[in-house]
Amino acid sequence: MLRRLWMGVVLSIVGHVGVGHAEAGSVYAMTNSLEKNEIAVYDRAGDGRLELREYVATGGHGVGNTTEPIDALGSQGPLVMSPDHRWLFAVNAGSDEISVFRVRAGSLTLVDKVRSGGQFPASIAVHRQLVYVLNAGGEGNITGFTRDHDGRLHALAGSTRALDVGGTNPPFFLVSPAQVGFNPSGDLLAVTIKGSNELRLFSIGPDGQPSASPVTTMSHGSTPFGFAFDQRGRLLVAEPFGNASVGTPGASAVSSYRVRPDGSLQLISASIENGQSATCWVGIDRSQRFAFTTNNGSDTVSVFAIDAAGNLNLLDAAAARTGTAPVDLALTPEGNFLYNVNAGSGTISGYRIEADGELTPLGEVHGLPEDSGAVGIVAW
Repeated sequence: MLRRLWMGVVLSIVGHVGVGHAEAGSVYAMTNSLEKNEIAVYDRAGDGRLELREYVATGGHGVGNTTEPIDALGSQGPLVMSPDHRWLFAVNAGSDEISVFRVRAGSLTLVDKVRSGGQFPASIAVHRQLVYVLNAGGEGNITGFTRDHDGRLHALAGSTRALDVGGTNPPFFLVSPAQVGFNPSGDLLAVTIKGSNELRLFSIGPDGQPSASPVTTMSHGSTPFGFAFDQRGRLLVAEPFGNASVGTPGASAVSSYRVRPDGSLQLISASIENGQSATCWVGIDRSQRFAFTTNNGSDTVSVFAIDAAGNLNLLDAAAARTGTAPVDLALTPEGNFLYNVNAGSGTISGYRIEADGELTPLGEVHGLPEDSGAVGIVAW
């Protein structure tokens, strides 16, 4: 495939030079630019290296850089892909919209853009044809859509549930809702609320409608942020401040939970600390043996081991150095590679995941705006 070279973009992948490696997939990251939100499309080679292919406009607006340290949306999952890799969904937090792209041979085609049903959309969840968005501005809400075979979204009447978080628009990133996400079977929808330290689970009926109210469990640690369900439906939650008060450096942690039949959460591992700052994003590898976090205040990635019962054990607090102000992370479906967006340096860092869970750095590739609030990443 003919590679496109873009405006002096520099690719610095350790141990690999030039082209000639078979293409294996793609990585997508969102600029979140205020004037024109775009998706940066990267070709992913078999050895994990990336090369910038193009930018595709979402048709909406991002919000740029809103906080220091850089964490523009205060969320996980603003850019997500359908499990069949055919559709990519992006939030436009500056214009209160969701964009949908068709994915073919790695390229993107914008097929729809709809109102998000609230203010400041910050996170998206997808299960089959069902799509839910977390609107983090103001009182906050979740709103549902169905996707048709052409990729167009249709509002699901009666699906909006107010979160009543008492926030502002734009929201303050330390208190706003952080993520919406389905469990593997799609019958539960989770939301983390940072300001009230709540983990809320809505049950989802056969018609796609959420329960009238969620079952709420208080987070073990402070300021629950990003989360990930494992294949058995257990929940791992990143805690930027762990057992400490909000703003404490070096106190980050991750907790794990199992879901009880009534929808409440039972603690498995309580705030396993990594000694890092602002651990906000978490992902689980394909083997289900390892969890990875990006640590915004420490410019590092941490690795945790997960045992068969869902217990967590810290393997390496700083398994890899990132670029400046790492935010969202993504793992490839085959489980070989991990990537994260560096909002401060406008780069993506890549790593090969070794058999023992350790990370081998592959370097950084440019292409995102520096110090301007880039967020969201998907790898396949």
